[in-house]
Amino acid sequence: MPYPDGIAFVHGLDLSERFFFDIVKPLLDQYYPLLQYTACCLGPGSDVLRFDSIQSRDHDWGPKFDLFVENEENIDELNSFFNKNLRKKTVCGYSTQFQPYLEENGRITLINTSNDQENTCHGIRIITMKQFFIEYLNWAIDNGEPTLEDWLTFPSQHLLTIARGRVFHHSDNMNIEHIRSRLAYYPNDIWLYLMGCCWQRIGQEEHLMGRAGQANDELGSSLIANRLIRDIMRLIFLLEKQFFPYPKWFGTGFRQLTTYGSDFESILRQVQLANTWQQREYHLSIVYQHLANITKERLFNKIENPKDTITTEISQFHNRPFQVINGGSIADVIFNQIENNHIRQLPKIGSIDLFADSTDVMVTELRLKMKKIFE
Repeated sequence: MPYPDGIAFVHGLDLSERFFFDIVKPLLDQYYPLLQYTACCLGPGSDVLRFDSIQSRDHDWGPKFDLFVENEENIDELNSFFNKNLRKKTVCGYSTQFQPYLEENGRITLINTSNDQENTCHGIRIITMKQFFIEYLNWAIDNGEPTLEDWLTFPSQHLLTIARGRVFHHSDNMNIEHIRSRLAYYPNDIWLYLMGCCWQRIGQEEHLMGRAGQANDELGSSLIANRLIRDIMRLIFLLEKQFFPYPKWFGTGFRQLTTYGSDFESILRQVQLANTWQQREYHLSIVYQHLANITKERLFNKIENPKDTITTEISQFHNRPFQVINGGSIADVIFNQIENNHIRQLPKIGSIDLFADSTDVMVTELRLKMKKIFE
């Protein structure tokens, strides 16, 4: 929908909160005073992470949120109520009406449209809390804590939106915060496992960057360097106990959500802009040492009697002229700190975010199959 120039951009999360408090909550207080519910933005969308911009307004953006209710039997009535009572409402100059659009992948997207359009609907998704978590994480909130297989197949992007999204209101017996607390971050042994897997990935490719360049393949060398950069950034998210977003917002999240992001960004860009493998190696060596020191500090601050220590010095890769940090050795130290024997014996591949790039892997059906890897 093309918006008039006079309508100022408002971050979708703030717009939705205003929509709830200024329009929706008064309606619910008046007509459904006994309704138990939670109003929030925790699902997909750049607006949930407050990464949205003017460009975001072209789809799946506007005054909308999730309304979690106790019983499915209330959903149809509430949908009819909002379709009737929100028809001519606006918030911050934005219409509360949407037109559904079916994308090629079968997903329905809401397009914010003007109040005078035909065949529109409101943007409130009314759903039970249990159903939301089944659809979004394939996790039943009534079945206790997430299992190991759950944690390693939960997409980090989904966990991030649940952790950093916003809850506008919850009734006493619809308190979602205890569920969010259960998903706040990985259990310690899984955290160690994922950090070890990141270092393992670095160890597997750190020498290949130089070898490709030595073979006069600067394009291949640069490509490997960029793969290493991605693993370095993932490791920093893990070290700071932050979930990382999916690719579109990965760099933005690195800059905004991590403490070390601003320290590492400039030198990682130097790696990307380097013209030779020797230049890449020089900058990566600085990054590796810094990262190894942070890992040593974070790891051993949490462990009273470490079984080994982390070497933070750059060294030569066997008898070849490549400088490395020996990421595999650091990984071994981290794996040795894991107390759970089953986790210690898992294949050193990490969660699905670490070893699978395809977006389709994140759909529920494939994630169910992926769980078998970790059983």
